[in-house]
Amino acid sequence: MKKFKVIIVDPVHPNLVINLKKKFLLVKYTPSISYRELSKIIKNFHIIILRSGLKLDKYLIQKANLLKVIARAGVGLDNIDIDEAKKRKIKYFNIPSQSSTSVAEFAFGLLLSTARKIISADNQLRKNFWNKKKLYGFEISNKNLGIVGLGDIGLKIAKIGKKFKMNITAHVKNHNNKRKKKLFKQNIFLSSLNNLLKKSDFIIIVVPLYNQTKNLINSKNLRLLKKNSILINISRGGIVNEAHLYNALVKKKFFAAATDVFGQEKKYNKLFKLDNIVVTPHIGAMTYEAQKRIAEVLEKKLLAII
Repeated sequence: MKKFKVIIVDPVHPNLVINLKKKFLLVKYTPSISYRELSKIIKNFHIIILRSGLKLDKYLIQKANLLKVIARAGVGLDNIDIDEAKKRKIKYFNIPSQSSTSVAEFAFGLLLSTARKIISADNQLRKNFWNKKKLYGFEISNKNLGIVGLGDIGLKIAKIGKKFKMNITAHVKNHNNKRKKKLFKQNIFLSSLNNLLKKSDFIIIVVPLYNQTKNLINSKNLRLLKKNSILINISRGGIVNEAHLYNALVKKKFFAAATDVFGQEKKYNKLFKLDNIVVTPHIGAMTYEAQKRIAEVLEKKLLAII
């Protein structure tokens, strides 16, 4: 293993960097590297560790002549050209479940921030505006929560929702009778996407990005939302059509939205101009606990396959 060189291109727990430096010839930690900079040096590395900050596309993989392993330090593989990796016999893996608690909790942070206008209140008070009458919000207890996608994160969101005595409805890809019965016993009811959007007070999107989920939420079904509903996307940019979301928020078709993800990250987005959306820079998994767990599992998996 000492002969291999590793590059880490996104923020990871420091333990991972420290431990890998003991085992590999070189570990280059460059969490702010640009796509262009990476394209110039990727040819020198056998292993790349990334999260969601950069897209490891066909062009980069073709330049990486020495590359043996691609490790995604988190959920999903949507920013990796898997076909090209397979073609070049490059091993790849992700760490799908170690951050689910952090992301599920964060979803409720966004929900409470939007429902109670916490961000607007903070921004106004910093300017010494005491505008209580314009800061009415909504309770979340005993409301209808719709969850689009019910993997590990979605199930944990449902569990937290029950603590608020929320009524849980979910839209899932796999809705066979066995799963339906199992979820029914947990007081989680399955629904079509349109029905979920119509009936829910709060909607949380937590599905992977692939062809079938791209623009899943768009102008056609955004019209179904209740006037006082809140839409939250903690999955991937591209699942909610940003142009359509912007238009709906400008026209105040529903109460508010929140998103932790964008079609293009690290770029200005016109959604940032609106005061009825909470925006965060893809930080759902950014807790010390989650990143430490990811680091531990990633190191074990990497050492097992290299």
